Amino acid sequence: MKISSKKILVVLGTMALVLNMTGCGPAKLLMDTYSPPKKEKEVKKMLESSDSKSGFLELEIVNTVVKAKGVKSDKEFDAKLLASLKKFITQTNFISINTVEMQSAMSLDMKVITYDYTQTATSIKGSIAVEFNIRKEGTIFYTQDYKYSINRHSKSGFQGVSKGSILAQASDFLAKKLIKDISPIATQKLVALKSLPSELEYTISYARTGNFEGAIKGMKKYKGEKTEEYYFDLAVYYEALASKTDSIELLTKADEYYEEAMRLSEGKDEEIVAGKAKFDNYYRIIKKVADQKRANAKSSTNDNFELLD
Repeated sequence: MKISSKKILVVLGTMALVLNMTGCGPAKLLMDTYSPPKKEKEVKKMLESSDSKSGFLELEIVNTVVKAKGVKSDKEFDAKLLASLKKFITQTNFISINTVEMQSAMSLDMKVITYDYTQTATSIKGSIAVEFNIRKEGTIFYTQDYKYSINRHSKSGFQGVSKGSILAQASDFLAKKLIKDISPIATQKLVALKSLPSELEYTISYARTGNFEGAIKGMKKYKGEKTEEYYFDLAVYYEALASKTDSIELLTKADEYYEEAMRLSEGKDEEIVAGKAKFDNYYRIIKKVADQKRANAKSSTNDNFELLD
């Protein structure tokens, strides 16, 4: 008998936030970006061994939650765990979900290894642990267990707090933990801008207040010598502006100017080299997001998503 499953393409989209940084030293910008998955090595191995042609991690979610020996069954928790996985994987943004039955694909299965829940008039105690496994044709590529504990006491009781609501919190927590380990992580990076000629210093002020369009316009008007410092700051302005909308066009411009800064500095400026490396990671992720959005537009109704916190 075939096990019903869902195929999940895990990719993150983004929002953007740029904060004004003050203090001594070079002007700095704090902008939203992405870092690799916490379990980057494991994810890389899975991608290398998968049948994915998109470059994304593709999973079949097995719709049966198994129990370790001696663990009591709770169908309500099983249903909530599966629902949470689908909900929060979707909220990682731009995910295509299609019904498939491919035995050769990576599959995600769940095993409840601890389940204890006790609720009285004045206390709620519980401990739930789930082992997640990602495997292909019997070979396990990823295994990790996560635990959720609860210990509440109230002399006045828990009016309106049901077992179902507690199990929903537990399943949400466990699903998020898994997804954050195998997906790119929304984070922020602090970028130190390069010193510019006095006639361009106002563009730094513009950028620090979020007026990136004004900063870029000012840089474009400049008729003086365009050094690696000039191109680096211009690249940062474009990246910060692009992070508001995940614009591929703006990121392509940023990439062009980062490359020019690298060329002029001959790769000897460590700050430019590090800045370009961090940008490349972000650019790569957003290009994948754009590819997935185009695929969704053709075959999916997943038009609106929320960012997973």
